[in-house]
Amino acid sequence: MNYRRLTTSGFTLVELLVVIVIIGILAGITFTGADYLLGAQDEKQAKSQIEALSLALNQFKSETGEYPRTTSIANQEDVIKCGEFLILSLYGVLDRDGEMLDVEVRKKSFLPGDALIFGKNSGNRNEVFVPEEGDWWGNSGDSFFAMDPWDEPYIYQFPRKDGHHGFLLFSKGPDGQASVFDQELSSTPMMDVIDQDNIPSSEPGKW
Repeated sequence: MNYRRLTTSGFTLVELLVVIVIIGILAGITFTGADYLLGAQDEKQAKSQIEALSLALNQFKSETGEYPRTTSIANQEDVIKCGEFLILSLYGVLDRDGEMLDVEVRKKSFLPGDALIFGKNSGNRNEVFVPEEGDWWGNSGDSFFAMDPWDEPYIYQFPRKDGHHGFLLFSKGPDGQASVFDQELSSTPMMDVIDQDNIPSSEPGKW
């Protein structure tokens, strides 16, 4: 009687380990690429929003003679209040010195349609906020601002404390940090590590 030898086919332990390593490498490449694409998209969005705000500010100046002045804010270090002052001025609620305008003399809105995302502070974080008409006139009591892709307010200042001409407008970028220049500079400052992801990259020190 002839007996056939039974054999089983399958992966050896070494082959399984090789497959697992290859899958890990491919997954790492995929996630790294996804992070890069998302980061690039956020940066592109921030640049686009800053351009839209800059255009609105220049239109505001052409009609009022000057940019909105953050010197009218009691605490100019409060970036949320400065951010709120910026959008309320561009919406036509406040004049360039921070005084509320009557409805009858209210200027047109300079804000760029739906190009911006608004946010408000909620405890220890900022969250998306969709203002209604009454919110623009302070009826809700919420301070809201134009929010960058990393959920932080865009930094706005005019006149600039560092002595440069024009307004200061930038995002602190993914790390949410940036240098602060609270007095006129006598020379071009050195860029700190925390400023390398700022948008635009020349701010706030115009390196």
